[in-house]
Amino acid sequence: METTALREQLQSWLAARPKDSDPHWQAWACTDLAAFWQRVEHLEFNGKHDKRIAYGVWPQAEPSPWLIISPGRIESYIKYQEVALEWAAQGYSIALIDHRGQGFSERLTEHHEHGHVERFKDYVDDFATWLEVLEERIGNQNAYLLAHSMGGAIAALYLARYGQAKGPFPFKAAALCSPMMGINTKPWPEALGKAVVRFGARVKRAFAPNSAHYFIGMKDYNPLPFATNDLTHSEQRYEWFTAMYREHPKIRLGGPTWQWLLEALDVIDVLPRLAPKVQIPLLVLQGSEDKVVMPEGQERFVENCSNSKAQLLRIANARHEILMERDDIRSGAIEQIKAFLR
Repeated sequence: METTALREQLQSWLAARPKDSDPHWQAWACTDLAAFWQRVEHLEFNGKHDKRIAYGVWPQAEPSPWLIISPGRIESYIKYQEVALEWAAQGYSIALIDHRGQGFSERLTEHHEHGHVERFKDYVDDFATWLEVLEERIGNQNAYLLAHSMGGAIAALYLARYGQAKGPFPFKAAALCSPMMGINTKPWPEALGKAVVRFGARVKRAFAPNSAHYFIGMKDYNPLPFATNDLTHSEQRYEWFTAMYREHPKIRLGGPTWQWLLEALDVIDVLPRLAPKVQIPLLVLQGSEDKVVMPEGQERFVENCSNSKAQLLRIANARHEILMERDDIRSGAIEQIKAFLR
């Protein structure tokens, strides 16, 4: 499809989108949004320790800026179809990744639904390798980074690792939505929760070093009813993305293992000290009703950035998944991100 016709088609699909308060929203997602998604190339590369890492690319028909999307824990890149359409309609090519051990990427334990990683650094190494894979396609076009939750922690570590060197190619700017820079340890006080994880993980490593187990109370994938979820106020989007897990059982992921939590806590502790190394314009968005990650770590990270173009934006009434929120909450956040990533 030639460029003009493609742009018009994208705009048409987006214009046809109902409000998410309209029960026809899901019908739109299953027709127009699905038609847009058919153009995605579903690809793979070998990450750290030769683990198979899945990713998707939605290419424009001509050279264009790129939006690179780094999803959160438990997520697959197929969850970000609506976000991809919104940026594609603005002329961007899109690349999205399934981090190791989740989505369509290779699992790391014998139990398919363990949320596990041996070293958090492996996520960052995979991400750097992926960008090298994409480098030939992106060329000298501008690239922007959009990340959510755990994907935000991975993105922050990547940006801090390369500092002024900026990695395989320079990102012009990055937006981190609800980045995992502090975990809600309730019902335990934070200090006690961290101590339990660190002690338990080290005991398990000493006595069962070659096996992974869920953390206390964690289990296989079991979605909550919309009425009791802590992720979003948007019933249409919630029902749409939970339906994906029924349609694609392969992408289901349960709770975190002891080792994943240990690695996550270690990363959370180090992130504020790494913040001064981030050199590009950075927007950190936090939801005022987020019960999954804690805001204090995000605030410390932005405060510690030596970069004068680091900003913290609090989204009123938003739960953890700002990009999947109800329209009256989400739309303003999307416009703020678009304005920043340009």
